[in-house]
Amino acid sequence: MTSTSNWGMVIVGGLLSATLSFSHVVFHPGLVFVSYLGTLPLFLIGLGVGPYPLYGAAIFASSLVFMVEGLFSGGEFLILSALGPIFLVNRVLLHKTKANKTYWYPASYLLRDLTLASTLVMALSLGFYFYFTFGETPSSFIAKFLKAFDPEGTMKGAEPVLLTLFPFLPGFLAFSWSLMMLINGALAQGLLVRFHRNLRTSPSLQDLLAPKYLSFFLGLSFFLAFFGVEILGVIGKNFTVIFLFSFFLVGLGQSHVWIHKTSFPIFVLTLFYFCLMVLIWPVFIVCLIGILKPWLDKTFPTK
Repeated sequence: MTSTSNWGMVIVGGLLSATLSFSHVVFHPGLVFVSYLGTLPLFLIGLGVGPYPLYGAAIFASSLVFMVEGLFSGGEFLILSALGPIFLVNRVLLHKTKANKTYWYPASYLLRDLTLASTLVMALSLGFYFYFTFGETPSSFIAKFLKAFDPEGTMKGAEPVLLTLFPFLPGFLAFSWSLMMLINGALAQGLLVRFHRNLRTSPSLQDLLAPKYLSFFLGLSFFLAFFGVEILGVIGKNFTVIFLFSFFLVGLGQSHVWIHKTSFPIFVLTLFYFCLMVLIWPVFIVCLIGILKPWLDKTFPTK
């Protein structure tokens, strides 16, 4: 690909990424869900062309967001929407060649690196959480929030729900970041594979394994969530969300292995994802499967 094509891709990809990210601010508030696709063009460039055009597009997009929305939004985009694809694409494209055969970076290592990146986002989210809630109780903070965003009091009934979810706010932010990185990356890879423009083969979800030490950190987070007081309790609750998400992905891969062995895998897979989206308890079962996967592999080998 020529240098001119690369520069054109940098400009178009950066412009599209920035436009998607602040579409709900500039165009219409209802486009907030469209803004979640802001990293998709960056993943398309990184996974389809390479890391260097991705660097240029990410810097260009961050500069545009900075000029349109200001310093804070520009910094937020750079940290959460630009550095995320840069880091993950860099890991995804790692490979080595032996005897004319290419060995790509394993899916389990990608899960480890995504979890690491999520913990950094979590630390940033916790910092903002403690900064904005310093000297205030959750109830008083929520009351101020509702007064500012709902002066007519139409959301008064939501206060008990918000009070319950409030300690988990940093965890949900880090979880949503991880989820959108995963969705946009997978969507970009799927589109590139469809048009034969992908640089690497698609990682297999079925081969996922969580690092052994992650179980220890999950147990520690559970302990802090239930027995930790004040700051320690908040930290435990939020890190539990992140670590459970990692085991959920492992359990999802194991579930795919079992489902593909059924007589009607497409039907069962559709029903499985329908239950995950509509109900809550199947999510925890999938997480448990992910936690128990090392034992399941030894007791019920699939190969």
